[in-house]
Amino acid sequence: MPELTISNLTIKNNHKGVKMTSQIFGWCGKILDVDLTHSKITHRNTMDYTDLFLGGRGIATRIYWEEVQPEVSAFDPENRLIFMTGPLGATGAQGASRFEVVGKSPMLLPEGFCYGNLGGFFGPYLKRAGYDGIVVSGKAEKAVYLWIQDEKVEILDVGALWGKGVYEVSGMLKTLHGQNTRLVTMGVAGENLCRSSNLMTDNEGSATGGFGAVMGSKNLKAIAVLGTGNPQVAKPEELKSLSQKIIALNKRSPMPAPFPPDQVTRSGKASCYQCGIDCTMRNTFRTASGREMVRKCQAMFVYAPWSMRTPGEPAETALDATGICNDLSICTMEMANIIAWLAACHKSGVLTSQQIGVDMTTLGTRAFFENLARMIAHRQGFGDILAEGLLRAGEKLGTEAKDHFSNEVSGVGAGASYSAREYMMNGLLYAFEPRQPIAMLHEISRLIGQWVNHQGNPAASPVSSDVFRAAAKTFWAHEKAWDLNTPEGKAMAATRIIDRTIVKDSLGLCDSSWPLMVSGNTPDHSGDSTLESQLFSAVTGIETGEDELLQYGERIFNLERAILLREGRKAKADDVPAEFNFTDPVQTVFMNPKVIVPGPGNEVLSRKGMVLDRKDFEAMRAEFYSLRGWDPETGIQKPEILERLNLGDIL
Repeated sequence: MPELTISNLTIKNNHKGVKMTSQIFGWCGKILDVDLTHSKITHRNTMDYTDLFLGGRGIATRIYWEEVQPEVSAFDPENRLIFMTGPLGATGAQGASRFEVVGKSPMLLPEGFCYGNLGGFFGPYLKRAGYDGIVVSGKAEKAVYLWIQDEKVEILDVGALWGKGVYEVSGMLKTLHGQNTRLVTMGVAGENLCRSSNLMTDNEGSATGGFGAVMGSKNLKAIAVLGTGNPQVAKPEELKSLSQKIIALNKRSPMPAPFPPDQVTRSGKASCYQCGIDCTMRNTFRTASGREMVRKCQAMFVYAPWSMRTPGEPAETALDATGICNDLSICTMEMANIIAWLAACHKSGVLTSQQIGVDMTTLGTRAFFENLARMIAHRQGFGDILAEGLLRAGEKLGTEAKDHFSNEVSGVGAGASYSAREYMMNGLLYAFEPRQPIAMLHEISRLIGQWVNHQGNPAASPVSSDVFRAAAKTFWAHEKAWDLNTPEGKAMAATRIIDRTIVKDSLGLCDSSWPLMVSGNTPDHSGDSTLESQLFSAVTGIETGEDELLQYGERIFNLERAILLREGRKAKADDVPAEFNFTDPVQTVFMNPKVIVPGPGNEVLSRKGMVLDRKDFEAMRAEFYSLRGWDPETGIQKPEILERLNLGDIL
């Protein structure tokens, strides 16, 4: 393949966004275009997009709007697999290692626009090679991988890599290209077009959305990158000072290892690129047998509810289950829900062990999990049905099987975390997103989790009711947003959470550290809602305030809304969370077993046994439409709103 050379860049500034300078800081200025059908590599100018869409999720969404038509299916060569970093990546900005992937998702029912988010080292190394993103189109005639080494970009024969797991592929490519090579890849589940197959990085980063299967449909096994440059920073000393401040504000004790200490201990951090923040999400664990492994967040609990209750089963089985999913590139959220569903179907007699193909009496053992996962990844027997995803499996097996779905996300199938029954504003977050909006949910659940800890032991957390109220007022922009037993103020809170999360995903900031709503290291335990805009200003040299940054989020959210409507979403009729939120009373919540919430004044209330009131939700939705400037009766965007957001060209 021909090598690419860096050409002079011109700045296109024909929109009414933030005025960009002629010198580029933060961004690299180039996005790779890889046409696998014709083995053609070109590039486009990043700066054609930045003034309105920032980077990451924003730019990727805009490219999707322009290039993926509604009739294109997820496995159509015309679907795009769009990888996009943000302007803060690889600059030394703290908690900024993330990158976004966007495309039409095979996981959704029906297929549609979706996004995923990964951390680690791949995104920063892509920028170090000189590229802000990659747009992959077409389908290779035979299996290939993409090799990027600074200016050299090649499409290479995958050879023996096809059929290998994520860990082996990582090892082989690092041996071939150097140990500092970073990559994104998929395992056998992606090759076999399992609809919930994840994308994986070489250090346990993962993105849901079925994009591993999209990669497989394009005969693209991996993208490997080795970059040696760095993007320029406009104000390096200011950035250094900000980064030191952010690290200090985030000083915190590690969370206790959620396993018996005689079997599994936390042995250290597992930091992403250039990150000095005390991370509560990614850690290295050591087992009693002496093995070490990196695990994070929900993924480490994919099998724990069953394995940890199985007599004689070691705790490391739970950690191994995560590794099995990662190596095969199976979504752990979907896998956990599949297991819960199979267990319910088996218990009620809807499905037998013989029909499923695994002995359900061995549920909780390592052998059960590995056998089931490999059946799905290889589409063997009943695994072929499960590889279509939980929702499609239910459609195939009928009503009796579907009746055993538990807390599923509408159109997705993975279990809903932090539902609207306990935290009612979450109903709006679920209602307007194409997938589980976990980064948005974290903004609420983490603050509440710290408040819950304070209620049990004030020394365990600085987040008292007063601190909670102050944070909610600052970040959610309504004096009643903190009272989680009333719908008042929740539409405004949801608006701010959505816009801020989209900005976070567009800048490349990490969900584990951002936003900084509270801190144990300030006199009043307050956080700082302006830090993101300060970082953006220091890196790019474009002076931007908090409200200006949030306007990017509003614009990108409206563009996503337009895409969903174009692809068949019915405004208002589809703007609802899953039905269980209105019908199945909540009993317990992760990090909040008693389901307590702040009420008026200093009251502590419990929502245990409660559901989301339908009238309350409809009132919140009507207010949300009004705050967005959408038609209050239909939920359709008004032309004047799109014009105000400089999105008039999508009308």
